[in-house]
Amino acid sequence: MRRLIRPIFRTLVVATLAFGLMQNARAQDYPSRTNVSIVTGLAAGSITDVIARYLANKLGQLSGQTFVVINKVGANAIIAGNEVVKAKPDGYTLLFAASSNYASNHLMYKDHPYNPRTDLLLLSTVTQFGFILLVNKDNPVNSIAELIEQLKKKGGGMYGTSSTNMLAAAEMFKAATGTGTQQVLYKSTADSVRDLMSNQVDFVLVDAAYALAQAKLGHVKPLAVTQAKRSVLAPDIPTMSEAGLPGYEVNGWMALAAPAHTPQPIVDRLQEWMQKIVAMPETQSFILNLGFEPFYTPPSQLNAFRDDQIEKWKKLVEISKIQVQ
Repeated sequence: MRRLIRPIFRTLVVATLAFGLMQNARAQDYPSRTNVSIVTGLAAGSITDVIARYLANKLGQLSGQTFVVINKVGANAIIAGNEVVKAKPDGYTLLFAASSNYASNHLMYKDHPYNPRTDLLLLSTVTQFGFILLVNKDNPVNSIAELIEQLKKKGGGMYGTSSTNMLAAAEMFKAATGTGTQQVLYKSTADSVRDLMSNQVDFVLVDAAYALAQAKLGHVKPLAVTQAKRSVLAPDIPTMSEAGLPGYEVNGWMALAAPAHTPQPIVDRLQEWMQKIVAMPETQSFILNLGFEPFYTPPSQLNAFRDDQIEKWKKLVEISKIQVQ
């Protein structure tokens, strides 16, 4: 029996090694065919889509193949993430999404279809962004302390949000200040700011890019940013912590990812290209001009970074008492 088992065992070992070498050779040739898909969860023309198309162009130049952006809109980008998770892990279907796909959505939706820790592999962070608390341009308050006093005098108030991240930022503000404000949910950031300008809500928390554009036009008044440090895009605007809410921090980021179990040679190649792309002065200027900050995390630190972000969001959801949908 032993004499029979040994040849079979040797055959299996040889076959396994041969298959591994064949797979590795294919990975080394990546991408050997055109049309690598970068799936994103927001519509064409959105900031996420614009950055994804920029990356697709740069990856195409470095690889000699075509990278195309596929828009799978809906469910706070969960549909896009789920499509990538289910794709064959061969490097030909990638995800470009905001941090909600990687750190918070699975904490806020009961039926979230995938685990970002085990089902997605981060390849590179690209940009980071905070949110800015805005009030009407004619509101007499000029600081967070004055806004808190105003809200308490009127017994609460209304705030506008258009995403789970913005909701978390606003609910954290509510919990930290005891102002008893109530949420008004909008389909878009533009809708929430429009109602702020017509005094339908008392304040909004929106992404820095949109907030600064509206402030520059004189439509709104910015009071504080939600990041731990002042934004390089708006160094004159204090952080929430500086404004009197120590420990307050809510920020977002965007990253490129692949399905789990993508061969390491493909991962290495994509990460090498992404490191070059994010470091390009052209890329840095492009991101800053969009109202975001360039943000690169070395591959060796990506898992720790993601895990840290998930833990922060767990605490944030608990503190802000957000109801799981």
